[in-house]
Amino acid sequence: TRGPVQATLIIVSYNGRELLAKSLPAALAAARRAGDHLVVLADDGSTDYSIHFAATTYPQVRVLAFPHRGFGATCNAAVAHAETEAVVLLNSDALVSPDFLPPLLEDLSRPDVFLVGPKFLNADGSLTDTLGNRTSCRWHRGLLSIHHETDPDLLRETAPQLYANGAAMAFRRDKWLSLGGFDPLYRPFYWEDVDLGYRAWGRGWRVLHEPASEVVHEQGSTVKRGHRAGYVELMSAKNAVLFTWKNFLDRGLLCRTLAAQVRWAADDVMIGGPLPRACALLAAFRQLGEATRARAGELRERTRSDQEIMAASGAER
Repeated sequence: TRGPVQATLIIVSYNGRELLAKSLPAALAAARRAGDHLVVLADDGSTDYSIHFAATTYPQVRVLAFPHRGFGATCNAAVAHAETEAVVLLNSDALVSPDFLPPLLEDLSRPDVFLVGPKFLNADGSLTDTLGNRTSCRWHRGLLSIHHETDPDLLRETAPQLYANGAAMAFRRDKWLSLGGFDPLYRPFYWEDVDLGYRAWGRGWRVLHEPASEVVHEQGSTVKRGHRAGYVELMSAKNAVLFTWKNFLDRGLLCRTLAAQVRWAADDVMIGGPLPRACALLAAFRQLGEATRARAGELRERTRSDQEIMAASGAER
């Protein structure tokens, strides 16, 4: 085990000036408290004067201004600019605690650890309905579902998890670059962080949940500011389908999942009315070629089977 690594804290923002007024000073305070760490604002083409606000109010923050390309693309571009061994990605609505950084960096000092996620809390300090804590996958009617632990007794120790929530994650930059970062397959948002964690496990690395690091996060607030609820749900469901097409390399598991997806969409047709799940499946089919190419890449690089990934990350079958 080596000593703690140097980090760049990257706050990714799109029209989040009001959120930055809270998240930027918190990140700066945490970076100073932990040592000589950097804070960067990666702006995704905002039109609300976020860049001017950050540059004039917090001149010690480095500002990277990108054209509006979405969350994943902006994260990838910002990480490419970083020069430190470790990077911490933060949503503009993630409010870090003063001592959130050292535990994450201590975990990253282990050579087999790629990715670490903090404990997410509600603004009142509770865990009710929080997302991103000690994540794992479970099965319901043949479909993959993501479980987020909310039992405080199960969130006391550092533990493996399937993936780290994109709202706040720390990782080794060299491993991120070798994975290619967030896959644009999952545009415009959601499931890119699940995919990143799954692929990391597939290459023999570990993903951890670190409860000694705490972050307050208002789940989904940045996405909901610019998109209708129905569209957000459709994109999430579409990307959940694409995740399985790309990542389930075991043929038996993939066939089981495909059959469940067809039954899932057929349920909409049988009950009549809106067809959200059928629409999600159709939207995924439009990206079938892209998903197939991404799957081929996984076939070349994977060193663990799907069963091994799920066992190592604490998944339930």
